[in-house]
Amino acid sequence: MESFVARQPIFDKKNEVYAYELLYRKDRAKNAYDESIDADQASTRTIINSFVEIGLDKLTNGRKAFVNFTEKLLLDNIPALLPPQYLVVEILENIKPTPEVLQACGVLKRAGFKIALDDFIICDENFAFLDYADIIKVDFITTPLEEIVDFIKYLRASRGHRSLSLRLLAEKIENDEMYDIAVRMGFHYFQGYFFSKPVIVEGRSINPMAINRLRIMQISMRPDFEFQELADIIRQDVALSFRLLKLVNSAYFAFSVAVSNIQQALVILGSIEIKKWVALMCLMEVNPDKTVEITRMSLVRARFLELLAPKVGKAGQSENLYLMGMFSLMDVMMESPMGEVLAQMNLNEAVTQPLVERTGDFYEMLRIIERYERGEFDAAVEQANIFGLDEEDLMHAYVDALQWSSLLGI
Repeated sequence: MESFVARQPIFDKKNEVYAYELLYRKDRAKNAYDESIDADQASTRTIINSFVEIGLDKLTNGRKAFVNFTEKLLLDNIPALLPPQYLVVEILENIKPTPEVLQACGVLKRAGFKIALDDFIICDENFAFLDYADIIKVDFITTPLEEIVDFIKYLRASRGHRSLSLRLLAEKIENDEMYDIAVRMGFHYFQGYFFSKPVIVEGRSINPMAINRLRIMQISMRPDFEFQELADIIRQDVALSFRLLKLVNSAYFAFSVAVSNIQQALVILGSIEIKKWVALMCLMEVNPDKTVEITRMSLVRARFLELLAPKVGKAGQSENLYLMGMFSLMDVMMESPMGEVLAQMNLNEAVTQPLVERTGDFYEMLRIIERYERGEFDAAVEQANIFGLDEEDLMHAYVDALQWSSLLGI
C-alpha cells in the first residue's frame, strides 16, 4: 500500500525550521478518512514509507521528524526501531496516561528519544505525561487563551526547574496576530499556516542588490531578450556571476573545458532555463531575513506544477506553471500585497493573474499543492481529480519535487 507523506515545518523563534511534522493518510481506496481501517497497521506502513522508502534525508533535510504514534505502537516499542537523533515521538491526545503507557514513555526517554504531547488537552489526568514530555503542543484554535495562560502559570509554579526544560509548541497558528500572541506567551516553537498565507502589512523597501536582481528578471522575462544585455548586468553582480559559472561548470553539464564567459554561460543555459535560474536567484535575495524554508517551499511548488503540466494537457504552459509556483509566496517574503510585488516584475499575465486574482485553471492547480503540503490529502486529491490526476500522480510529483529541490542545495 502506497502512502502520501507531506511535511509541515515547525519554526523556532528565529523563524528558522526546527523540525518537520510528517503528515499522512491511510489508503488510496477512499478519499475520505475511513474509521474502519486499522490505524496501527496503516501508521506502521506510513512510517516505513517515510523512513525507509522515501528517506528522511529527502523529507526533512536532516532535521527532526515529528511522527504520531498510536497506543499500540508505543506499547510495542516501535519507535525504538527508528533513529532517536531524528525522531520526535508524538503522543496522540486520545491516549490515556495508563501505567503501561507511562512505562513505555520512560523506556523511550532512556533510549534518547524526545517526546511531544500532541494537541495536549489541559486536564489533571494528562498532567501525568508532563514528567516524560520534552515538548507540549497546544492547539491555538480549540484551546481558550485564558486556559493556555493558566496552564503556563501552573507549569512554572508546580514544575520548578523541570519547567525550564519543557518546550511549548503553538500549533494551528494561522495568522500574524496569533503568532504574536504565542511569542508573548513564551512559546518556543510554532506550527501552522501563518507562514504560507499572505500577510498584508506596509510595504518594505528593497535593498539595492535585490533591485538589481529584479531588473535582471525583468529583462530575462522578455520574449526577445538579448544575451549580451543580460550578461552586461550580471557581470556587475559578483555573487550572481559566481553562481552562474558554478552551475554551467557543474557535473550536470559535463563540459570538458571550463566556461569562464558570462554570455557563453547564458547561451548554454538557454532562454527557458535562464528564466528559472534568474527567478531562483531573485527569490533568494529579495528578503534574506525570511526563512529559507519559504524558498524551499517555492521551489517544491514550482517543480510540482511543472511535472504535472504534461499530465493535464498543459505541456506548453509548463514554464508558466513553474514560475507561478516559484512566485506563489512572494507576498510573504516581501510582506506586501501580491499585486504590488508582481507589479515590479515583467512576468507573463498567465503567471501573475492567478496569483493576484486567485481564479482560473492555473490557480486551481496551485490549490492542489497548497492543500497537499498542509496534509489535506483528501482535498488535494479531490482537487486533482478535476484535472484527471490521481493520488499516485501527486505522490510521485511531490517526492520528485522534494528530491529536485534538495539537489539545488537550498
